[in-house]
Amino acid sequence: MRPYDILDVFTATPLAGNPLAVVHQADGLSTERMQAIAAEFNLSETIFLSEPAGGVVPARIFTPREEFAFAGHPTVGGSIALALRNGTREVVLQVPAGRVEVSITGDAVRRATLAAPLPAAEFADLPVEALARLVDLAPDDIVTEVYRPALLRGGPGFVAIPLRSPKALAAARYVEAHAGVLEGLPKQVYLVAKGPDGFRTRMFAPAAGVAEDPATGAAAVCLAALINLAEGPGDGTHAVDIVQGVEMGRPSRIGIVAEVAGGALQRVTLSGEAVLVAQGSLLV
Repeated sequence: MRPYDILDVFTATPLAGNPLAVVHQADGLSTERMQAIAAEFNLSETIFLSEPAGGVVPARIFTPREEFAFAGHPTVGGSIALALRNGTREVVLQVPAGRVEVSITGDAVRRATLAAPLPAAEFADLPVEALARLVDLAPDDIVTEVYRPALLRGGPGFVAIPLRSPKALAAARYVEAHAGVLEGLPKQVYLVAKGPDGFRTRMFAPAAGVAEDPATGAAAVCLAALINLAEGPGDGTHAVDIVQGVEMGRPSRIGIVAEVAGGALQRVTLSGEAVLVAQGSLLV
């Protein structure tokens, strides 16, 4: 038997945030078996943790349909699951994208903070009318001035579509019939609306088996690269709050801190809370 935990991530409130399955003692599971187990849980992501080797925990991350080299919500939630089981305050995960060092704080509710793989962003010459049809909005709802549609990379890849208002963000829906605009591009669509208190976001990834994601840590990390590309906020440290999942009834709060030097992004820190909501054992 292999123990597992279910946590709600990027929230301090049970039954909010982004649910995550954490499978412990995953040694010996094949890639195909992990993929089948992730499909069985049918959550946005499942993280598989093997026994530590030299203080480093091997970890692999799967959606219901594919493996990711890095993702934020399972890295945060998986580290907090380890902290809840063994009391550790420092976790080192080895994911396919590389080594991730995570610090855990808090007692009643744990918060994880980690330095994510450095993301990249580039503006993309994509047809605004086709992007609007993809998310069932008017072309005028898409920002094409300081911010513009962009390609983001940081583990998974994303097509970012900046919107003029949270109202447009709330009205959006993914229209599969118009997904042809994504041919040759990442299939994950990240909607971004900037407000006075931070950013509101949504993320659609039906190709990965996730119709909509309540919280997307890797995309939040990539947002730091997009902000630096669009706004050039200057050298220094810049903190950004991101709210996602509101339209799904699962509000999530993600924190990022970007460090910029010489106009270039040097480091992005991701942080978020998580709460344990269920435990069990896999009989496979």
